[in-house]
Amino acid sequence: MISLGIDLGGTKILAAVVRDGQVIDREQVDTPQTGFEDVADTMAACARTVLGRGHEVTAVGIGSPGPLDYETGEVIFAPNIAGMVNAPIVRAVSERLGMQVSLENDANAAGYAEHLYGAAKGLGSSIYVTLSTGIGSGLIVGDTLIRGAHGQAGEIGHMTVLPGGPMGGDGHTGSLEAIAAGRSMARDASYVFGYDMETEDLFELARSGDRKALGIVDNAALFTGIGLANLVKILDPEAFVIGGGVARVGPFYLDRIEAACARYLVGYRMPRLLPAKLGYDAAVIGAAAVAARAERDRGARDHATDAAAERPDGRLS
Repeated sequence: MISLGIDLGGTKILAAVVRDGQVIDREQVDTPQTGFEDVADTMAACARTVLGRGHEVTAVGIGSPGPLDYETGEVIFAPNIAGMVNAPIVRAVSERLGMQVSLENDANAAGYAEHLYGAAKGLGSSIYVTLSTGIGSGLIVGDTLIRGAHGQAGEIGHMTVLPGGPMGGDGHTGSLEAIAAGRSMARDASYVFGYDMETEDLFELARSGDRKALGIVDNAALFTGIGLANLVKILDPEAFVIGGGVARVGPFYLDRIEAACARYLVGYRMPRLLPAKLGYDAAVIGAAAVAARAERDRGARDHATDAAAERPDGRLS
């Protein structure tokens, strides 16, 4: 089935036509920081551009930062995008495109894609962890995304791991994201070295053996490992799939996370840590997969309704 995924990010919007986990066409634009209506206009325009190349698509899925209200189709808040507070994104994009739209958390969508088509394909359960500007996750059991009672499941970046620590974007102190996300490491490096540093610069210094840079990297890996160990004790996944920009540093960083996780799992079964396979396309592939699933579910419901409406003689009542 062909469907359209839209990945809404803090800096870019990506629309892609996807067939069976493969991106067959795409369009990418910058995310406006001028309010929700402009964001919705830009998402719809990006989608129309790629659809205008002749693709027959009936289902659209959005992967958005959250938390989200799945019943109303709203983004409750997205701290990195201006104006995204109680934003009715499903209604807005659906009206602009004249199509059915499904909504999913972007990390959930990426995890769903990795579970169906990527590193976790064939596993019964997995947790996708994105280590990037922020930290998020997607929890998958079977082919089911675990959203929780209020759509808040998987917000692992906002777990409190150090009460009284740095304040995170949700206004609470000591969250995993506030300590170990890419921008948090860059913040610490800028303070320690006395000038603005990017995460890439920090890792370059750490690879060269700089003591202070290694201290920042090791601290972030330690708390990430603690967070993963806590998840193992609660959910016991078969594997973690690690994605996101920071994860692309590779074994230099991931080995440190794995060692920290193992340290806090002595006596417990250690799951595998697998590098993500789908890269930057994971969220948009997952959003398209969620849209395809919703379309199939609607078709099944319509079929059941039609069958129930038939009389025993086969005629409609």
